[in-house]
Amino acid sequence: MRDGTPIAMLCIHALLPCAAAFRVVAMTSHAGIPARRASPQLALDEGRAKLIQGGLPQKFAERVSFQSSGQRIANQEDEILILWKEFKKCYPSEAVAQEMLSKNTAVILPQLNSPRKIKGTYALLNTRLGKVRAAEVLEKNPGVLICSPESLEKQSDDDIVNAANLVDTLNKNKAVVNAFAGALFLGIVCAFIYRIGTVGATPPGM
Repeated sequence: MRDGTPIAMLCIHALLPCAAAFRVVAMTSHAGIPARRASPQLALDEGRAKLIQGGLPQKFAERVSFQSSGQRIANQEDEILILWKEFKKCYPSEAVAQEMLSKNTAVILPQLNSPRKIKGTYALLNTRLGKVRAAEVLEKNPGVLICSPESLEKQSDDDIVNAANLVDTLNKNKAVVNAFAGALFLGIVCAFIYRIGTVGATPPGM
């Protein structure tokens, strides 16, 4: 590597959807209480409708409306549509772009990304790796487009490729990863409950 930044930093954006899903599971698992959305249903419906009318497929419009509902920004839907248009330019067809977006919708969240990042990182990958290798990296790790070109410039070609390979492996073993995450969460909850029970059963001063 060209600096001390670990390869994991190039992968973290690819894991954002998993983290969001884990947070939802945790909320819905707690005492059996369903997770509450941070903004009114009406606002989400209006946002989804605007995204769909702007050309974003419905399944993605629903997902990003929910993901960003707690951190809404001005003109959010317009920004999402701009990011979607820039993201599509990085792939040979809209069908391929949709397939890549299904791996990581965080790339079109304005809270995390910008058109400048997508354009700059796409250009940098093509310059550094060539069109063929860049296309492979973008297919394996679309989340790399959330990185700024300045931060990516500090990484070696091997770092970028290895990070993409790691993300690809995690995606192909998503069921195992999700099962591990669920088991980890259950273990944390059990340990917490055990701790409460132990402390509660111990007389003060013991």
